[in-house]
Amino acid sequence: MLSNEIKIDSDKDIIVKGSKALIKELGYSGFIRFIRQIEHDGEDYLKIQDEIFKDMSLKQIFEDAKNNWDSKNR
Repeated sequence: MLSNEIKIDSDKDIIVKGSKALIKELGYSGFIRFIRQIEHDGEDYLKIQDEIFKDMSLKQIFEDAKNNWDSKNR
């Protein structure tokens, strides 16, 4: 075992220790952005976003988001 290796007993240990290392290095928002990237199996989020919102104005996107938020908080 190399001197910088950490003993890992299970897959859960890998997830916990890896998450902590990423949060330490990237911060919470960077960690979330990283997870989003790998969860999409290589899909380009910006291309998906462009397709979803291609025929919508910024005002319409904002109003839809606000209405969705308001309906969930009733």
